[in-house]
Parts: sequence; structure tokens; C-alpha cells
Amino acid sequence: MAAAAIGLVCLDGLLPAQTEKVTISLAPRSGQTVHYVAIQDITMEIVPDVPAGQPSLIPTMKLAGKTTLAFTETSGSPDPQGRVTAVLTYEQANGEMSVNGVTMPVTASLPDLVGKTLILVFGADGKLADVTAPPEMTAALGPARQFITDLFKLMPAAALAIGETTTTPFSIPLPVPVPGGVPIVLEGQVKTTLVSVDADGDDHLAKCDQAFEAAMAPQAPSDPASGTMRPSIDMKMLGTGKLQFNVDRGVMKSNESETTVDGVLSFGGSGATALPSAKIHGTIKAALTGKY
Repeated sequence: MAAAAIGLVCLDGLLPAQTEKVTISLAPRSGQTVHYVAIQDITMEIVPDVPAGQPSLIPTMKLAGKTTLAFTETSGSPDPQGRVTAVLTYEQANGEMSVNGVTMPVTASLPDLVGKTLILVFGADGKLADVTAPPEMTAALGPARQFITDLFKLMPAAALAIGETTTTPFSIPLPVPVPGGVPIVLEGQVKTTLVSVDADGDDHLAKCDQAFEAAMAPQAPSDPASGTMRPSIDMKMLGTGKLQFNVDRGVMKSNESETTVDGVLSFGGSGATALPSAKIHGTIKAALTGKY
């Protein structure tokens, strides 16, 4: 998923020629207010790798989750160092999750986000420098802060001509519970290509394609005989996305992406203590829209 606030500056405010650069900057424009809605759908299946008909100590798990967030970002004026501060206020925050069709409780703090604010600070280079919460809300807004930080990791800060591609590295956690409670953190890169700049009424939209590629390196699993069950996870993620930026207003209009996740859980052990490995397959769909 891409950043909640992205500005594009086109030379002379005109529809650019094939070789003209379009600058993608994470920093919002001064005095700008934008309303965003972000929706993320996750489906994941964990299946024990055992012969058909043979019982397994690890059950098959089918996970499904959906998160919806709506927030407004209002930016101030640059300070003497060129930094821009924006206030992000949550207007809607809800989620749902099920395991094998049974509804599960979601993050307790999610509904508490409504009405709360985060402070975003952008450096003079246009990159997100910091995300902070009021001291009394630091713990409650921790997941929200992580969400916004991860969102901005997927966006480049570069000047592109039509047909040019830039590569941005990222590292993000995957919010999926797995046996053993091992956190899933994927590291990889996203390639962003400027495809065209097209008219949209009186404005112009810069349209980009994105390609995601990430992986989690396998770790040594623990031995079940020791009384712990910490699996090794070997996982890969591939996907594509499309971005639309309003060049004249300097605002991201939309972003849609779909990624697939495939991996293997290995628990180690031998003999009577051996646990079967399990295969993971899932899909993550994300959409972010901005209104101004």
C-alpha cells in the first residue's frame, strides 16, 4: 500500500513531455487538507504437509481479516529548515477477523483511534522523518503509528520521466498470527514506473505501475522436545499495484495493490516429537483513495 500523502510537482504546471521529469515527494503541500480511506483485506490458509487421510497435530487454519481506516491529513507551513508538519486525524477505524469461519476479537485499540491524532513530520528532502502521538496516547496509537510508517515505506522519493523506474527498499511486518507466535517481517523492494500523465478534467493525473517483491529468510526452528514450538518460516511475497497522482494539486488520488504470499512453516524435531511442516498461501488486497 502507498503513502497517505504524496505530492507531485510538474514543471510549469503543464502536461509533461515524454522526457520531462515528474517529482514524487512524500511531503504534503502547505495548507492542504485531504481525506483518505484505506481498506485492507487479508486471506490466508495454513495447511499441514501430511499425506491425505493422515491425522496431523497441526490443524488447518483459514484466516480472513479486513481493516478499514478513514483519516484526514492537514498540513502546515514549512519551518526554516524546510520541514513540513501535518496532523493526521482518524475519523473511522474498524476491523474484523475470523479463523476457520469463527469470528475472532480484533485489536482492542482499533475503535479507540476515532478522534485521535498523529503528528507527521516530513524532512526537506520530502521523506517522512517522524510519526508521533500525544504522550498519553503513545501506547494506544502504537499500531496506528506503525501502519502509517509502513505505508510511507512503499513510496519512492524520486524524479521520473515517463517510462522510467525507481526502486525503493522496504521492511514491513505482516499482521498474520502463526503457530508459535513468530512475527513475520518481510524485507524487499518495490519498483515504481511512471506510465503516463493524462488529463482529468481541469487537472492532470500521473499514473504509475508498481511491482512488489519481498521475502522472509528462514530461521532455525526450535526443538519441540524442549517444550517450545517456534517454527522456522520461509516466505515470499509478490504483487503489483497502480497509483494515480493529481499533478496540479500534488495529491495522491488512488492506489490499489494485490500481493500473494507463499511460504513454509518448519517446526523441527525428530521421531515422536516431530511436527509436520505446513504450507502457507494467502492474498493481500489494499486500496487507498484520497479526496480533496
